[in-house]
Amino acid sequence: NKIRDSLISGRSRAWLRFNTINRGDAVKILDNLSNILLYRQTSEFHETFKGKPAVIVCPGPSLKKNIKSLKKINGKALIICVLHALKPLKAAGIIPDIVIHTDPQNLKSLHFEKDGELVSQYDHWMNGEDFEGVSYFITSATGSPDNFDIPVKEVLWMSCGIRIGDFLPLDVFDYTRVGGSVSHSAFDLALELGCSKVALVGQDLAFGENGELYSKEARLDMSKQRLDSLGERFKVKGYYGKKVDTNASFSFFASFYEYFAKNLNKNTNISLFNCTEGGIYLDGFKHIPLEEFIDTQLSSYDTNLVEITLGMVQRDPGKYKKNKEKLTRFIKDNINLGKEVDRLSKVAVEIAKKSYHTDEDLRRFDLVQNKTIKKLTKNFFYTLGLQKEIYILQAGVAADSSIEGQLGFHLDFLKAARNFNSKFRKAFSKQLALVSSNC
Repeated sequence: NKIRDSLISGRSRAWLRFNTINRGDAVKILDNLSNILLYRQTSEFHETFKGKPAVIVCPGPSLKKNIKSLKKINGKALIICVLHALKPLKAAGIIPDIVIHTDPQNLKSLHFEKDGELVSQYDHWMNGEDFEGVSYFITSATGSPDNFDIPVKEVLWMSCGIRIGDFLPLDVFDYTRVGGSVSHSAFDLALELGCSKVALVGQDLAFGENGELYSKEARLDMSKQRLDSLGERFKVKGYYGKKVDTNASFSFFASFYEYFAKNLNKNTNISLFNCTEGGIYLDGFKHIPLEEFIDTQLSSYDTNLVEITLGMVQRDPGKYKKNKEKLTRFIKDNINLGKEVDRLSKVAVEIAKKSYHTDEDLRRFDLVQNKTIKKLTKNFFYTLGLQKEIYILQAGVAADSSIEGQLGFHLDFLKAARNFNSKFRKAFSKQLALVSSNC
């Protein structure tokens, strides 16, 4: 029973840690092909904030200590706010420059109970009232397509996690500082924008004095099931040197921040600050109060820095037209590829299902199966979408050398491949219609 419970808990924690960058979720970009054409990617803003500061705001319990100080920034630094910190900021009268949410989960399919009723997390977090005044919202290329329909001045996207740029016809910049949480995506974004000073606020990654994990206004799940999924609870060095309580998942996130800090090129002149004023201690970051950061690091910047900088980058109509042509060809080629995979896999399944197999049947099955797999290798997203099935097939045929066993594992794989191929073809057909309708 203990082994079972540990496995269940470990699986939950593993998913939680990697839900932002899980490899299989890269397949979701197929549902966003029209969106990554229509909307600009954050890479178009690279280095536009070179030598300028950024503040990343997270919904930790210590946010209440210094949230009002953020008003003093007044455009002197780029404020990047993770989605779940938006409500606390708006409640304090602060409008961030950028709100970021790169989780692959569809918030419309996730619900929580409020006043005895189930409420969609999308309706709770993505309502227009909270976004009033926000200029930019950043989502992931592998996020829900619904995340591109947010009431802000402009929605941008970024490719965080697995490197997928090489497998698409467009020029995609892959962000590589993978840590498992949205705040890591925000951190990577700030550095790629060229920011030379990056401060963390509300990034406790630890329990508060009253056992809370998040700011009250964030209204995030604190159920026993949720807390159990975060892993075992233990003590680590805190912001002020004393011990604080954290959990396995949050400690994992903190380790990545320390890894990023350690591996930054020392010649880049990038300064990292932890201005959370609570929570866990992060090696590689200078720990100072937010007020001190504002007084000592932002005094030389104009108050209209952010507005001017973001407004400097204009879209290139010529590049958009070329990208549309490339993407249209890519989609049409893959629709044809999907048809070939369907045709070949159908023949292979019919042979494998026969109750008796002659030598000619086996020879023909081997030939058709190899052709099917060769077709599947022409698009990397087949490999991503069928990771589990590929592993099972390889392990199965190695373990069972009988003809029945070999055919059985191949048949299971083919059925899974046909099922994924059906989704693959539908996604491309839908995207072709959307791309064609875009001007």
